[in-house]
Amino acid sequence: MTPDGIATEDWDRVHELALEVVNASAEGEDARSQSAAVRLRELLDELQEKYGPLPSLLATRADYVSDAPEERDYWLTAAYEQAQRLGDMKNLVWISASLATLHVDDLRDAAEGGRWLALLEGHLRASPDDSAAREAVRLRGILESLMGQPQNGERTDVSEGTE
Repeated sequence: MTPDGIATEDWDRVHELALEVVNASAEGEDARSQSAAVRLRELLDELQEKYGPLPSLLATRADYVSDAPEERDYWLTAAYEQAQRLGDMKNLVWISASLATLHVDDLRDAAEGGRWLALLEGHLRASPDDSAAREAVRLRGILESLMGQPQNGERTDVSEGTE
C-alpha cells in the first residue's frame, strides 16, 4: 500500500505502465511510449475516481502529463498540498524533492528552488529518506552555484563599482 492508502495491486498497475513508458522511450519507441503514457493517465483518472486526489496519484501525473515545467509544477504543487492536508510525511519528502529538483535543475530558479529545498530538508528531519537526502545534498551544491548567477534575465554588471 502507498503511504496515502492506494492498494498494492492498484499501485502495481501504475508501476507497470510507468515502466512501459520509460522502457519504450529508452528503446526509442516513441509511439509505444506515448501509448503507454495515455493508458497510464487513464489509469490515474480511474484511480482518482476510486481514491480521490491523493498525493501519489497527483505526483505521478506530473511525471507523465507533458514536458512543460509549468504543468509539472502545477501537479506537483497540488500533490504537495494534498500531502500536507493528509499529514503524509513520506509523500511530503518525495514531492518536495521533486519540486526542488524541478526548480533547481530544470527551471534554474534559485529562489523557488531554495524554498522547496528548505522544505525538503525540514521534512527529512521528520521523515528520513536516504535517496531524498542524497538529492538534497546534490541540489544544495547546484543551488549554491546558482545563487551567484543572475535570475530571470537580470544582468549583473561586473564592472560596477570598479574604476
